Amino acid sequence: MDSLLLRSAEELFSRHASSDAVRAIRAGGSPGALWRELQASGFLDALVPETAGGTGLGLAEALPVLMAAGRFAVPLPVGETMLARAVLAEAGQERPEGTILLGEPFDGGARVPASSAAEWVLLSRNAAPLLRRAEEAQRDDRMASPFGDLLRWPGDAGGDGGPEELHAAGAWAELAAMAGAMERILESTVRHAQERVQFGRPVAAFQAVQQQISVMTEDVFAARMAAQLASVPDGPGIAGLNPLRIAAAKLRVGEAAMRVSAIAHAVHGAMGITEEMDLHLLTGRLQAGRMRFGGEAHWGARLGRHFLRAGDAMDPLAFVRAHLGPMEPETTA
Repeated sequence: MDSLLLRSAEELFSRHASSDAVRAIRAGGSPGALWRELQASGFLDALVPETAGGTGLGLAEALPVLMAAGRFAVPLPVGETMLARAVLAEAGQERPEGTILLGEPFDGGARVPASSAAEWVLLSRNAAPLLRRAEEAQRDDRMASPFGDLLRWPGDAGGDGGPEELHAAGAWAELAAMAGAMERILESTVRHAQERVQFGRPVAAFQAVQQQISVMTEDVFAARMAAQLASVPDGPGIAGLNPLRIAAAKLRVGEAAMRVSAIAHAVHGAMGITEEMDLHLLTGRLQAGRMRFGGEAHWGARLGRHFLRAGDAMDPLAFVRAHLGPMEPETTA
């Protein structure tokens, strides 16, 4: 992982995406200042080829930016906009400067995060990218939930569902941000356990707390590895995304998110859910990420179907080595 790019992204977010700024945007405030900094940084065109005016980075090289956005619980579609701009550039279409969501096709419309401030929604019609202004859509109040709104465009101007590449790409953006959020949760939890004194000693000194933090650490590093493996560009999707790798990663990251959230709140105690603590921003980001672009059940079923189609000749370990490993499997003479 590119440490220089990671430091640059974290420096940008530390200056312009403070907890107060994130809360203000989540409450309906303007994200303009933060978005202008992101545009000036060039991060949003990281996946756009150099021939189209972008940076031409690969998935693994762009991953630190998405993880950094997750670490700061940035309430803007950073990863989705990066992917959407790459799709539009490949199609030779104009790339708008505003925020772009990847819409999840549903019932003739598109699901987007609840109360989203995005300006554009990218859909697909007849396998071609279809960009629609969010302000031109109508929200279907009957289908609204805390996790998302359903947008419909007048005159059936929405997409037709199109290929699965957009759905898999959105899942990659979510799992990358979730992995970053979990890293910061781990840091916060360890720091709190060392500073919080109970019965005359830090709670980190209690064996039960140590055991729980060790479980959290395992999950956090597994999520990071899953995000890295999902960024291996050996598939047919956008920028080389492999839906099978994404299935395994979204499943593993979602499972980790449940345990990490539970342990973090347990170690923090009742303080963890109060407004002045940043923990609830991060765990809320994890819960929203689990729901978007398919949860664990969706991706687990997809992974299972692919394995069953492989036939009896392939055992589980061989399947993992052939499809989910970091490189081409070794062969023996």
